[in-house]
Amino acid sequence: MDFKYNGIILSKKDVSEADRIYTIFTLEAGKIRVLGKGVRRPNAKLAGHLEPLTYAEIFVAKGKGMGKITSSIVIDNLPGLKADLDSLSNIFYSFGILEKIISEQEEDRAVFCLLLEYLQSAEKISAQAADKYKKDILMIGFLFKLLAEAGYRFEVEKCVLCGKKLKPEKNYFSAAQGGILCVNCAEGERRKIVIENESIKFIRIFLKNKIENLVKLSADRKNTRNLQAVMKEFLDWVVK
Repeated sequence: MDFKYNGIILSKKDVSEADRIYTIFTLEAGKIRVLGKGVRRPNAKLAGHLEPLTYAEIFVAKGKGMGKITSSIVIDNLPGLKADLDSLSNIFYSFGILEKIISEQEEDRAVFCLLLEYLQSAEKISAQAADKYKKDILMIGFLFKLLAEAGYRFEVEKCVLCGKKLKPEKNYFSAAQGGILCVNCAEGERRKIVIENESIKFIRIFLKNKIENLVKLSADRKNTRNLQAVMKEFLDWVVK
């Protein structure tokens, strides 16, 4: 039986002499892994429609074991992203995180729409020749929204321990506690990192706005680096 999926191709892995296994995030079934039979042969036309970072209609024949791709029709090849090294690096890093935190065969239309919106927004920024910090901020915003959608949302409005509203002073982020600590509560926390007030504002904006609105954001080197540090600390805890 053939199934049709609207999917974003995340990655590929060579197997046997001429085949590949593709990891695809689909609207209909979430993350799936399917076989591309013979796609590495010199005359195989299907391979060009199955490159990572491609949005396509993908037809899969299912029987016993892994499904096999029978055909693919490209919906959006995202050429701007594929020609932009900074954007490519960010996109494939994001794909790697998504693959780690999302289970297979679990339909999640919200995550699919979020991913597609991120790619389309990143394509728009690439076309505008935006600077690297703008691209980094968009990626960080997407990752915060992705983690929140996957159930890893942390507290940014008040101290996660005492519950008091955060003041514009020295605050800390603790992945283990699941949010931001005020200076008093942070004293007893062993693993924590400083989070700047501007970074807190950015995270609030990320979580309250659509991805398409994040393309308007700009940040300097200091803010971007702090947000990256907070995200890394959070990811180290989530995917440990």
